[in-house]
Amino acid sequence: MAGDRDHRLRELLDLSERVRRAPTLSGFLRLIALVIARPLRDVPGMVLAGAIVLIVLWGPNGSLALVGELWDGWRPFEDPAGRPSVIPGVPWDQEWLAFAAGFVLLVLVPCALIKLVFHHDLRDYGLGLPARNRLRLSVFSALFLLVASLPAFLLSTGDEGMQATYPLYRGSLEGWDFVVYELGYVLFFIAIEFMFRGFLLLGLFSSKDRDAAPEAAGERGPLLFGYYALFVAMLSYTAWHLGKPTPELLGTLVWGPVAGAVVLLTRSIWPVVAVHFALNVVLDLILR
Repeated sequence: MAGDRDHRLRELLDLSERVRRAPTLSGFLRLIALVIARPLRDVPGMVLAGAIVLIVLWGPNGSLALVGELWDGWRPFEDPAGRPSVIPGVPWDQEWLAFAAGFVLLVLVPCALIKLVFHHDLRDYGLGLPARNRLRLSVFSALFLLVASLPAFLLSTGDEGMQATYPLYRGSLEGWDFVVYELGYVLFFIAIEFMFRGFLLLGLFSSKDRDAAPEAAGERGPLLFGYYALFVAMLSYTAWHLGKPTPELLGTLVWGPVAGAVVLLTRSIWPVVAVHFALNVVLDLILR
């Protein structure tokens, strides 16, 4: 077994060196095939490749943009009065479907990978509640995140881009409509926080060299990613916000590391989900 692993490593290194020194078409094609197939051989690779594919499928702002390519009536997060109804009698039907799709793609599919392929505990990816000995830390860190973020959220409401984009809910505040919409909105924040801070951040942070294929790990050490996992998660989270209003895009540079630190300390995504959801409910109430 060790001999086979050493042989594959030497083969990869030889191929990379040959392509670098004397590029050939066959070497180029083999290198592409290797890059595509390699992530399927270890947990860190599957986390990275899986996150890329699932985030792309959900689309910018979780809008299921691919559905819009197939049907021009698919226009979530626009005025419901100007688009076809998918679920009769529910004006926010497309948003709810987008939220549900995000929960399936960014939560249920990764959970299936974690349990059925990785054979890991879901709590290791932030889906458990904070441990009792970290409960006080969880409450304090969540309050710190809320207090630190709320002024920026409130100041951003004066931006024209924010006013044009939000609130995502444009219905009446009377009756139960707003409450029902926001209950569906919870799925949105579970999806994005689990994907970026749970699956990506915690999945890569705890990945050890022994979890990776030998040719991916390089020189042996205690961790493959360590705290650099926070930057991987932050980079993908910021990229996902490209095209959003400038205050929101710039806000990811603060939210990314602070929310990531909260999750790393508490080993749970739920404090961050609660704060993220609460802040956006405030936006829905103020920007009307």
